Parts: sequence; C-alpha cells; structure tokens
Amino acid sequence: MRAAICIGILLVLGDSAAAQEPSAQPEPVLETGELMLLVIKPAYDELRRAMAAPPADRQQWAALYQKAARLAEFENLILFRPHARKASMAMASAALTALANASTANVDEVKKAYGDVSVRCNACHRAMSREAPRITPD
Repeated sequence: MRAAICIGILLVLGDSAAAQEPSAQPEPVLETGELMLLVIKPAYDELRRAMAAPPADRQQWAALYQKAARLAEFENLILFRPHARKASMAMASAALTALANASTANVDEVKKAYGDVSVRCNACHRAMSREAPRITPD
C-alpha cells in the first residue's frame, strides 16, 4: 500500500514538473507594435542623436558603437517574429570597425550604414502596416 502511494506521489510530481518546463522556443513578451514603441524606437532615437555630429575621438566612437550594437541586439528580438529584418547589424559592424581605427575612421561609411537602417525599417513598416511610422535618419 505504501509503495502504491509513493508511486502515485512520484507520478503526480513528475507530471507537475514536466508541465512547468520551459518551452523549447522563446515566446515574445510584447506585441510587435509595443516592442517597436517601448524598445526599438528609443534605441533608434539614441542612435540618431549620436549620429547628429561625427564622432571626434575614440570615446565618442565607443558611445556610437554601444548605441548601434544595442539597436542591433534589440533587432534580434524581431527575429522571433515572421517578418524578420536585419539592418542595424551592419551599422554596429561599421561603428565597431571605426572604433578600432578611430583616428582614421571614415564617418561616411558609418553614415551610409545608418541611412540603410532607416531605409530597411521603413520598407518593413510599409509592408506590415499602412499606419506604421516613417523614420528618418536626421
């Protein structure tokens, strides 16, 4: 009798533990619109402010890289959704290259990568919704 009770308890606990295991795939916490407004848009705005003037020294290049990398990582959150786009990774890569050679960095290459972020974001916005905002790199 005791053995049957112990087996029953183990089965119940086993089923309960299995039900609490996390799913194999991550699930979004925010809807795409919320993700854009609460996370990605503020990161893009920070990058836009950092791009307002060419970085003058290594410290400013580092700050620019941090903002670009943050936006690129936030963009990875979009990969959980079916309309994935990768635009800001090129911006972060260009900023990192410039950071490595801050004294001879070509800001025009970084500006081009930054402009591509806006172009690609706007293309996705148009494809997903007529009400989606249009962003500009200035």
